Amino acid sequence: MEVVFRKSLLQWFSKNARQLPWRTEPTLYKTVVSEFMLQQTQVKTVLPYFKRWMLHYPNFQMLAQADEDEIMRDWAGLGYYSRARNLHAFAKKYCECPIVSFAELKQIRGIGDYTAAAIASIAFNEPVAVVDGNVVRVLARIFNHSESFRTKTLAVQFFKNKAQNLLDRDRPGKFNEALMELGAVCCTKQNPTCQVCPLSALCKAFSTNTIAECPKFIPLCRSCETRERLWLADQAHLLLEPSAVGGKNKLWELPFLTQERKEVLGEMKLVFKGKRSIGTVTYTEQIFRPSKMVSMSEILKAKSFQCCNAIPIKQINTYPLSGPHKRWILQILE
Repeated sequence: MEVVFRKSLLQWFSKNARQLPWRTEPTLYKTVVSEFMLQQTQVKTVLPYFKRWMLHYPNFQMLAQADEDEIMRDWAGLGYYSRARNLHAFAKKYCECPIVSFAELKQIRGIGDYTAAAIASIAFNEPVAVVDGNVVRVLARIFNHSESFRTKTLAVQFFKNKAQNLLDRDRPGKFNEALMELGAVCCTKQNPTCQVCPLSALCKAFSTNTIAECPKFIPLCRSCETRERLWLADQAHLLLEPSAVGGKNKLWELPFLTQERKEVLGEMKLVFKGKRSIGTVTYTEQIFRPSKMVSMSEILKAKSFQCCNAIPIKQINTYPLSGPHKRWILQILE
């Protein structure tokens, strides 16, 4: 089975691989940047960020020398901001001492088994299997594994040995890319295109019509919370405050509407509702504005607003904002 699996998968990939910028004239640097950006983020979202990143920081040396605030501005909107700081630290470390193996990659902050295996196999041709959500889904269906997993992490651990046994040891990077690609574009979670899948003849779930049952996960118990935020703007400026997510690098977001701030502003009016999920918590973000006209300069003098700043509205598109806040702000401005 293993020989047929590898041959069928790699032949399919050679004809159907997406043309992605990190696959064009691949380098270690391109691979590292793309793998950091692709953590928890879809390819279509990463593409414009990757293109801009390569223009601003074309190699490890340029990235290592870059200012952290500039890096955070270029990363703004991509989310999971620790990735930008970890990538910056990686560049500095690499410039001091090149990193050339899976074991060395695992020692770098922000790099787990998946990212280390992807980089090591693609850039160093090291025979280490990559297992992510896409690979779990493909292998669960190939082997018709219908038992429920409590978490994605446990599913990844379960399929590591199977993935390693299937790995093409002569072309580990291509094999890993091909397997992840198959899960991303063919063996998808919803509406998989089994009729064009190169592995359908080997797929036990396909032969037993149990594709929809693989893989299974025990539903997470999610909690819901409501948070209130403030919209305070004049013709030229919008009030924002530093986000705890950005740490010392200062990402900005709409201010929380605390009781102390409500007392300063008086009666409020709801102008927008947004939702975002962080971990197992879904937040309903309610955004309010003062019912009466208030002075931006006077508000900034109040003790409860001293951490806030009036940001020029014309700079919103280039300002370091978290993705959800940028979307909400642009919607309200429209």
